[in-house]
Amino acid sequence: MAEKKKNSNSNSNNLNLKFIINAQFLKDLSFENPQAPDSLRNLKGNPTFNIDADVKSKKLEDHGENIYEVELTIKCETKSESKILFLVEGIYSGIFTIENANDEILEKILLIECPKFLFPFLRSIVANCTREAGFPPLMIAPLDFIGMYEKKKEAIK
Repeated sequence: MAEKKKNSNSNSNNLNLKFIINAQFLKDLSFENPQAPDSLRNLKGNPTFNIDADVKSKKLEDHGENIYEVELTIKCETKSESKILFLVEGIYSGIFTIENANDEILEKILLIECPKFLFPFLRSIVANCTREAGFPPLMIAPLDFIGMYEKKKEAIK
């Protein structure tokens, strides 16, 4: 369990932000290799990757007043010569306690900071999964959670 406390002044009010990672876990994992075994032996050229990521959060009302679940979802479709080599999808979640954060700060913590903690674990799971399936490990580049957050905010407007 990790805990961070941060003191800051906001309109001359002392805010004691509390951030605790209560749990983290793999919620869902799916791997498809529809062309197997041909996909492992007839590779021609460089495969193309389409990677999508999403972050969702929700308050866990029945677990306490300041308890939230954050889900990081990564989907990857890999093709070679327009044939699907593999599809992988993973959802990695965390349960977080966040206290003394106003709504704007809370939203940023849930959709930017929390997934930053979850990403390395899901990245490793995806890499191991593709390696165990007979492909080179898929090493997903770090994600821009700030950019993802800003795009979501723009889409709402």
